[in-house]
Amino acid sequence: MKRPSIPLEIVIEITGKCRLVCPHCTGPRTPHVPWSDIKKTLDEAKDLGIQTVRITGGEPLLHPDIHAVLTYAKAKKFSVLLNTAAENMTPSLLKTVTTNVDAALISLQGYNAETNTTYTRSRSPFLDKIRNIFVLKAYLPTLWIATVITPTFGRSFSKFLPLIRKIAPANWALFRAISEKEEVKEMDLAFYRTLTLNIMKARRENINVTIGNAIPMCITGNLETGKQAFIGAAFDDGHVRLVRSTEGFFKPSYFLETNLGDTIQTAWAHPFLNELDQTDYLPDACQHCPVLDTCRGGCRAMALRANGTALSADPLFDLTNAKKALSKPCSAR
Repeated sequence: MKRPSIPLEIVIEITGKCRLVCPHCTGPRTPHVPWSDIKKTLDEAKDLGIQTVRITGGEPLLHPDIHAVLTYAKAKKFSVLLNTAAENMTPSLLKTVTTNVDAALISLQGYNAETNTTYTRSRSPFLDKIRNIFVLKAYLPTLWIATVITPTFGRSFSKFLPLIRKIAPANWALFRAISEKEEVKEMDLAFYRTLTLNIMKARRENINVTIGNAIPMCITGNLETGKQAFIGAAFDDGHVRLVRSTEGFFKPSYFLETNLGDTIQTAWAHPFLNELDQTDYLPDACQHCPVLDTCRGGCRAMALRANGTALSADPLFDLTNAKKALSKPCSAR
């Protein structure tokens, strides 16, 4: 698995602070990263020829220098992506975002005020959040919605659909929770197979919904279904991008905390990324899979949590389902 010569995207966690208290968020509540450190990363990325940066947190809009961060990134002619909950946005902040951001990924954890508050403990009016989403949708070239998959999400999936239809995001990305909590472990193959059926039904109704982080594409027993319902692992684990943590080092992904070094060049050359690019640590069935380059065996962060090493099988990998999937014709993505 050959990585590009430079990362396609640099993700910068500019703060660990957040107004929300989501149960499946394991990010440390670290202080704001100094603007000088953020600027240094942006400058190095520009010097290397990297074209895309993603500003995230915590809640990046809480950073006192968010205006400087976004305007500087835009002035450097990056494609600027922003991850945010889109809450408590003043008119000035909305203007800063709409003027300098090319695409936003907005967290939406409830389909109404009650469910949103239950999950996030947000004190911001839900209606204000929805208004902000529609303003951003009107002004930004691209808007995505992100929802973390929870144990009860299967029952509430259909209740999200009316709101998702109204927002009409470019993509509704469902994110597998990366956690060692017992309830996350209980979201097993049966859970994800049922969820996949709901995803495929929604896609037939022209709702572009996918699972947006790594998950074995064979778990449904049908690789063609997996290709439609799952984005795969291309953006995880240092294959095409790096994450600068609030602690000041680069790491392979949000949830794989290996310290790769404190510069992009050092991190991109780190031997651990070469190990992640290999496939010899994956089950034999993966070696013969036509979508291996997209799937990459699932999630390294969950493999680490389940097996003590990222270089092991995703805990959702199931040989029976893999053999069933491989027995059916499938074109590589």
